[in-house]
Amino acid sequence: MDAHLFRRFCDALVPRIMGARMEKIHAPGPGVTVFAMYGGDGREKKRYLALKADRRSPLLFSADHRIPVNAQPPAFVMRLRKHVSGRRIVRAVCEWTERRLFLGLSGDVSEWLCLDLREGPSLSFDAPAPENEPLWPEGGLSALSPDRWKTWQVLTPALRRTLVFLDPLDADALLMDLEAGGGDVFLYESDQGRCEVSAWPLPGEQLASMGGTWKETVFEDPVAALAKAGETLVYGEMAEHARQAAAKPFSAEASRLGKLLAKLDGEEKRLAAMRDRQKDALLLQSQLYLFSQNDKLDAVTLEGAEGPVTLKLDKKLTVRENMAALFHQAGRGKRGLEHLERRRAEVRAQKEAAEASMLRMLAAVNGAGAVPAAREKKRETKAASLPATLPKQVQAFRSSDGFLMLRGRDTRGNALALKLAAPHDYWLHTADGPSAHVIIRRDHAGQNVPERTLHEAGMLAALKSWQKDAESASIQYSLAKYIHPMKNAAPGMVRIDRSEGSFRVKLERDLEERLEKN
Repeated sequence: MDAHLFRRFCDALVPRIMGARMEKIHAPGPGVTVFAMYGGDGREKKRYLALKADRRSPLLFSADHRIPVNAQPPAFVMRLRKHVSGRRIVRAVCEWTERRLFLGLSGDVSEWLCLDLREGPSLSFDAPAPENEPLWPEGGLSALSPDRWKTWQVLTPALRRTLVFLDPLDADALLMDLEAGGGDVFLYESDQGRCEVSAWPLPGEQLASMGGTWKETVFEDPVAALAKAGETLVYGEMAEHARQAAAKPFSAEASRLGKLLAKLDGEEKRLAAMRDRQKDALLLQSQLYLFSQNDKLDAVTLEGAEGPVTLKLDKKLTVRENMAALFHQAGRGKRGLEHLERRRAEVRAQKEAAEASMLRMLAAVNGAGAVPAAREKKRETKAASLPATLPKQVQAFRSSDGFLMLRGRDTRGNALALKLAAPHDYWLHTADGPSAHVIIRRDHAGQNVPERTLHEAGMLAALKSWQKDAESASIQYSLAKYIHPMKNAAPGMVRIDRSEGSFRVKLERDLEERLEKN
């Protein structure tokens, strides 16, 4: 998040959060802290201020959707809750060149919450000093000497990356616009799932150098632009982090079993060498008449089928006793190989199960849709792409866009599918008649569901409904948090508190078979 973008964001955000009450604080992932606040700007619902602090790609944004949190809060979050929760924001100071926002809190003790894009959140009992307006180059960029232009705070790294693509007049005009402040912000989304927000329009040559195809969207409101970017980047990253955390135990187990298989391979070579000593024992047995009963030798040379063969013996034993020892060793090797093959089959099965569980977690933690990069890997292992731990009354399908969809097989399955849904998941049902309930799992409340996935889920509901023989069907959908089972009613009967809309789909009879193979 560039300093100029941070400045515009703070200018738009601060008036909206003045008077807001700080509520819950969470740390859903590495470097990410989320502050829930209520009120401010005449709002009667919660907003979430999310800070992702790091050196390379920090971000601060306000969103209407929360990030699901399953981890225990770290110590710094517990400290913030103690000092911040329940207090209102009564003043703010923005040090935009340092990318720090100080929020003054109400109460008898003067405390400030510092949101630092590089270091993360912290508490301060001293009021921040008013920031002096940074100096801007006079006479335009052309007046700067080559060895001094990096010393200006306002010439941020992101701005310098753009200036190299602009002619001198355009570069000076951009600098004047930034000094004046305000203006539109620009959201860029690539076909590879990347996202960038800028306080100025990026030249086409710069976008081409970044790789991929980029779509530009202009926002008058910096808060709205960063909300969209934050939910795409940070919320998606948190979902991927949750997938990795869920897959880690299975990954560790698969790694351990892989090392065990490697040890078994080494053991196989040792046992095979023991088994092969039977040839030496048979050769010695065939020419045992050459030695007396009490001969003790350290080696013997015998005539084999392909010429002379020298066998090393234990000179503490007689030749006859060495022969018996060779037969015994060969028998142990043979029995060991039989046991090893059984053990290897068991370990391989355990490793495959661990890898399958790992892939399921990577593809969908809590059943939510996989990210595009993971989806390509998932398609290479189709057999492991769907969960194997669902109740038998619930069917699982994977949409063409990689989202997990759950459908009840019967009324009991409909009730179970709803229990498996998170509040931000989508629930679908045919309109004006009975049908299966279908749940579209999402990673988080801000994740967009493509129209193709929505229509495929609608068709799954219609293919198991009173409209299954029709050419098309009308589908209604809502968020799962607005769907409630009816008391004292049959399983699967629900009350819809709010609908998100309806649409009509044309039925495809082979859809179930196609999606089950995804």
